[in-house]
Amino acid sequence: MRVLHVSGCYAPATEWGGVVSAVQGMLHALAGAGVEVELFTTTQRSRRDLPAIASGRRTVDGVPVSYFRSVHQLGRAFYAPTLGRAVKAHVEGFDLVHLHMLWTAAGIIAARRCQARGIPYVVTLHGALNPWALRQRSLEKRVFLAVAERRNVERAAFLHFTTDAERDEAPTWARKRPAVVVPDVVEAEQFLSLGDEADRARSFEVLLLSRIHPVKGFDLLIPAMKRVREQEPRARLVIAGPDEGGHRAVVERQIADAGLHGAVTFTGLLDAQGRARALAHAAVLAAPSHQENFGMSVAEGMAAGLPVVVSDRVNLAREVQRAGAGEVVPLEAGALADAILRLLRDPSRRMAMGATGRRLVADRFSTTAVGRALRAAYASVLTGRAARAGHAEAT
Repeated sequence: MRVLHVSGCYAPATEWGGVVSAVQGMLHALAGAGVEVELFTTTQRSRRDLPAIASGRRTVDGVPVSYFRSVHQLGRAFYAPTLGRAVKAHVEGFDLVHLHMLWTAAGIIAARRCQARGIPYVVTLHGALNPWALRQRSLEKRVFLAVAERRNVERAAFLHFTTDAERDEAPTWARKRPAVVVPDVVEAEQFLSLGDEADRARSFEVLLLSRIHPVKGFDLLIPAMKRVREQEPRARLVIAGPDEGGHRAVVERQIADAGLHGAVTFTGLLDAQGRARALAHAAVLAAPSHQENFGMSVAEGMAAGLPVVVSDRVNLAREVQRAGAGEVVPLEAGALADAILRLLRDPSRRMAMGATGRRLVADRFSTTAVGRALRAAYASVLTGRAARAGHAEAT
């Protein structure tokens, strides 16, 4: 089974957030399940100060990846004319195409090429159709839907959601399409032996592991940490992630207004080893996001044995609550502060929740489980296509 994946961005452009790690994990899972995968992507970066990505085809972590030069240096268009031409030239050599991200030229062009050649394709939405996302640049997205994206989504062999909540929040027209719910991959092995449990039990560090963006809930977390510090002065906040759109300056003003200077650390963008170190030193992982399609940092926190405090707008919240791997709170600073304080004051409960979270990740989000589920979904598409072709020949 040969499957071509198309994504507007890919490593090393990790500044684009969760979609890059999600695609990486998926490719590794599928390769491990015996699927022959290849990726077409662009050289797009989000900032001028980041190193340019060279175009060309090369192997990245065991997967063949073709990088096509993006016309625009910045922004989210992900427009690379040569990518479209490459899909047109090579798509018939694949059994199926897997598209990632809406609202990008790369995905729209690839979908059109598949439709023209009669090649089945599937779409991972990466949260693009949840209500919060649709409200951002809403006019632009309505135009995209009217001109191309709704048709592209409706013609997909199936839609891939990563949580039940993501599927339930999608527009009615999208929920009518065939769909599978398969979580993102969490490569838990790198988080299994982090630090010393006795040291973690003594920690008062609250970790937010994400890019610095308004959706991540800094407007709730900073006032919540002020309340936490009033009752537990040893508490500290670590913000581990890159700035996006200059929002760090806004967060720094919030920190100053809350009188939290000296109690907050910014680490900037961390690589895998850096994330592991941050998780090893933390007592609690917080994710008070206004919207989170999956919540990779939450899953990584659970894999590392941390209890998590998440808002009810994080789509992993149901899984966290069912498993007892942390606390789920509304979008309210007081509730967030109370949940963090309860966990900081109860190391035994933190350890128990952390162990539960580790089991959840191992059972549901492993490379093996995700690879097997997606391969089966692909096979159902190809089996159905073969059956239809056989019926047509018989008639």
